[in-house]
Amino acid sequence: MSKDNANPTLESMLEFQKVYLRAIALSWRDPAFKGELLDKPLDTLAKYFGYQCPWIIDIEIAKTDGDHGWTGDGKGGGSWNLPRNVMTVGIPEQPTHLDEEAVALAAYCDAGPCYLFTCC
Repeated sequence: MSKDNANPTLESMLEFQKVYLRAIALSWRDPAFKGELLDKPLDTLAKYFGYQCPWIIDIEIAKTDGDHGWTGDGKGGGSWNLPRNVMTVGIPEQPTHLDEEAVALAAYCDAGPCYLFTCC
């Protein structure tokens, strides 16, 4: 659940990154936590870390499989091969009345906290 759907800032992205790294570490040690994280990511981050997502978004966390994962080099190092993250953004339907297009675009741009990626 979001706090207020604030516009993304560097600080808010870094806060999410910090909490998510903690979640990865815990998921490696605690299978029950990992199951909760996969099932309800935002609720689980709030429950375990007190994190309240500042945006109205759905986050889906998926298990990697196949050739994705960590490959150790045998010398204490290695590298990750991970799938790309995916972001789905909706595109609103065109207004029924064409003379309302400019007003509709301006209202969308001015929606601010209603949508994550608007202008204001």
